[in-house]
Amino acid sequence: MVDVETSGFHPPVAEIVEIAIVHVDRTGQVTGRWDSLIRPEDGVGATRVHGITRDMVLRAPRFEDVGRELHGLLAGRVVAAHNLAFDAKFLVSHFARMGLDSPEIAGGVCTLRASQLLLPGPSYKLADCCETVGIELTDAHSALGDALATARLLGFYLARGVDLGGMAVRPHASVPQPRAEIGELFRSRAR
Repeated sequence: MVDVETSGFHPPVAEIVEIAIVHVDRTGQVTGRWDSLIRPEDGVGATRVHGITRDMVLRAPRFEDVGRELHGLLAGRVVAAHNLAFDAKFLVSHFARMGLDSPEIAGGVCTLRASQLLLPGPSYKLADCCETVGIELTDAHSALGDALATARLLGFYLARGVDLGGMAVRPHASVPQPRAEIGELFRSRAR
């Protein structure tokens, strides 16, 4: 699982200001975690969203200081995120800035896409998806809080036999069989 908090929406103008990586096993159980504030070249962006102030990142490492370690934490793994395309574009940009080829990220698992196929909506924000399936989201909009919640969401889908392997690659994949079970879960919660 990876989650980034950023100073804006479009790298390289916007930068990562916080990152978390949470390793999970094939069942979605957390096996390791790493997180850090990142000191950007420019401002931190929307403090009202992520809660990160300029003072908080004054002594934080720059991405270049931790980039090789991050690269190692991602290499050889299936990368997953809630809105993988957003996190991936920042990671690819930041690794390229260091002259590193990015580990395979874009072909990973996107819990946002999975949720759009499996949950009733109308909102697919991480907090709303977690609330829908009964997962507690602590410290929303902090990289570690969001990464841990995304890991639990992934675990929820895996425990129900949802095949998430191709969803990030094939946006028009057929809806997995467990949708009926998940639909029943929502009906029973509404009673």
